[in-house]
Amino acid sequence: MFRTRGTAAWIAIAVPAFFLLAAADLGLRSRGALARGEQHARWRDYPAEKAAHFNSLFALRAAEITAEAAAGRLAPEQAARAEALAAAERDLQLVESSAKQAWLWYRTAAREFRSPLNPWAARAEKELPAALAAWRAELRSRGVKTEDWMLE
Repeated sequence: MFRTRGTAAWIAIAVPAFFLLAAADLGLRSRGALARGEQHARWRDYPAEKAAHFNSLFALRAAEITAEAAAGRLAPEQAARAEALAAAERDLQLVESSAKQAWLWYRTAAREFRSPLNPWAARAEKELPAALAAWRAELRSRGVKTEDWMLE
């Protein structure tokens, strides 16, 4: 079947290595998504932390824009437009539902990066029901009626 024993040896090494690397990739992606879900869950519970985070990011970006304008790399109109865009991005992030984002990131970690060797996907799967309940409660408090099929 194989022309040499060397080819068979390389295949015997390459196939398990590929599966090991794929499992590691899934695990790392799942761990990252789980961390994002936990971050949004914390922001859901402590909205002042979310505001402080995005306000500090905006302050850094505004300082960069001001420095670029002072160095002459941006015209005053461009600087004003860039700062307005940064403020709009901050405002969008602040009004985005942290409960929804937590659920989305938990779902991504649990379902998109599932693997038998992945403990983070299992942890995210355990967090999903609570995150979904928090999102439903938030929608109910806003007067939005939902059905099960709308949130899955």
